[in-house]
Amino acid sequence: MEGLQQLYYLHGIGYDFVKYDGEHVVFDALTRQTAIECCGIKTNDQHVVDRLNFELDIAPWTRVVEPVTLSDSDSGTFVIKVVETLKHSIASIKVPSANIDITVKLSECDEVGDYIHSDNRYVALKINLGKLPIGYLDLLIEGAFGQVVTELWSVPKQCYNPYVSHSSKKPLGVSLQLYTLKSDRNYGIGDFADLKQLIAQFSKLGGDFILLNPLHLLFSAKPEEASPYSPSHRCLINPLYIALDDVQEIVGQECAELFSSVADLGHRRSVSSKFIDYTQTSNVKYVLFESLYNCWQQSARQEAALNTFIEEKTSILGDVELSQFEWFLQWLASEQLQHCQSLCIVQGMEIGLVNDLAVGCTGGGLEFESYRACFSEQANIGAPPDPWAEQGQNWGMPALNPIKVKHNNFAYFKSLVRSNLSQVGALRIDHVMSLRRLWWCFAKEGQELGCYVYYPFEYLLAILKIESHLHSSIVIGEDLGVVPPEVTQALEESAIFGNTLFYFEKNQNGEFKASEQLRKNALIMVANHDVPPFHGWWSAADIDIKFDYALIDEHQRHHQKQARGIEKARLISWINKHDLPDIEITASSQEVYQAVMHVLASSPSKLLAIQLDDLDLQEFPVNIPGTNTEYPNWRRKLNHELVEIFELNRDFIQQLNAIRKQQ
Repeated sequence: MEGLQQLYYLHGIGYDFVKYDGEHVVFDALTRQTAIECCGIKTNDQHVVDRLNFELDIAPWTRVVEPVTLSDSDSGTFVIKVVETLKHSIASIKVPSANIDITVKLSECDEVGDYIHSDNRYVALKINLGKLPIGYLDLLIEGAFGQVVTELWSVPKQCYNPYVSHSSKKPLGVSLQLYTLKSDRNYGIGDFADLKQLIAQFSKLGGDFILLNPLHLLFSAKPEEASPYSPSHRCLINPLYIALDDVQEIVGQECAELFSSVADLGHRRSVSSKFIDYTQTSNVKYVLFESLYNCWQQSARQEAALNTFIEEKTSILGDVELSQFEWFLQWLASEQLQHCQSLCIVQGMEIGLVNDLAVGCTGGGLEFESYRACFSEQANIGAPPDPWAEQGQNWGMPALNPIKVKHNNFAYFKSLVRSNLSQVGALRIDHVMSLRRLWWCFAKEGQELGCYVYYPFEYLLAILKIESHLHSSIVIGEDLGVVPPEVTQALEESAIFGNTLFYFEKNQNGEFKASEQLRKNALIMVANHDVPPFHGWWSAADIDIKFDYALIDEHQRHHQKQARGIEKARLISWINKHDLPDIEITASSQEVYQAVMHVLASSPSKLLAIQLDDLDLQEFPVNIPGTNTEYPNWRRKLNHELVEIFELNRDFIQQLNAIRKQQ
């Protein structure tokens, strides 16, 4: 392998893939060349190609250690590289934070690899330090080669996960889009006070976790850009989730009383529309935010607490261009989120909140601007062709450069994981395959092109393992779609739960899988934000909605309804194979849904989530993939308020809990 082909490999540019229909596709020369050009590399300059090949392939052998060195936390094993002539020398090894200061005879270390360059043989030697604390440790090595330093990552074999092998517990949760919560006290969008009410209601019925949509910062100046999966910054929180009537514990009594006296908190509070008007909601809340901030500045404010918060966040994120007002809002949002998780624990929930990390950020947003050097040029992430999008999908979010992500010891990815794990009991990672590879979309010579680009999987996975232990939080990887086998194996070995949607759990004949065949180490759900809620699916309302919004024509509607009828019959057959009273095809959607959930509650899957939309008998989807302005995505609210939803479903939830707890 030489020249450009070698550089493609070393830079992570994919060679081929297997399409959804089994076709083996090899990426053509133009596609691969354009992909690496998106990384800022001039492929027509042989000197550049040769230099990069040397830096990525040979140079690491000439260095004792790289900026990051991986180690097994149980054995403290790591590898150094030295020229063979130094193999009979000694080295001083120091890890101050672990109280390690030893001298090692390199001749006694196992040789685990070698490389010959310029008539020199370089050898890789294994060094054992013994059990290490999990985390990022400073390692100093001194020997005949001089003195070198590295960040030693002490990596556990698995993520924190008490449910994998030593626990018979099978937690029950509820999944929701927080902004859809309906109440007479919010301003048209669900907030953290609504979340507190949900925690109180669900925990009384034995609920163990609450899976949220991404809470990431969006665009205050463009409130209609509402997708939580297209954020401005994934390490910051959308201030619209702040509950303005629940701030006294954070800002102090004096500020809260002053705010209540000068602000009309009831003004335009009740918004009963089926869809959120983000412009109106944002305008109202930001006027009140500014009023609260002014009151905080005038009162005996908690300035030290805010400054401490800013220092802690900037230590993770680096410099972020936020005004003090914007930091003030981040402080409020962060504190209220923390209070919600604390309430979960006080109420006896096993896990509490489950955060959701979106797969990318929006170009031009705060995150992109902060980490611009880590991104490619003119390439977006997306998905390869599939039955629903034969031309593939372009998600419109900039692609991360697989080499630049290593900058500053992977500080960028560390900040993402740390920020999203720090105040919750679990983290769901949307499109977890992105740790291994992502589909890039780009254009050249008038053609729309795409290919897979591979990332430093071992290192990204190591960060997840370390951070999950440091925060005692479990990790869930959304692994729907085509998943490389090495990812499936790594997730299983790393105690990262998968994420299963019942709609898609079918065998090769299109029949629903037997419940005992469902994955054990996974979160199972009937539906998520990308598929219709069950009651809409059963009534085929989702098909009619697509027709009403001119997303399909009459012929397509007729064909899809015929196919849905077959699926419904298969579902009834699946239910009736289990130890439940038989159900007819004429049964109500609620009867069928509850039967499905009873069966899933008895399945091997460790985690089970009820979708709040389904308890609400919701028919309208919250999102129709592939649409933007055609359908009001990310705006649909619930039909009922929380108290009513849980009162109507009290017995049902308790029955599910009883099934989960008795196994």
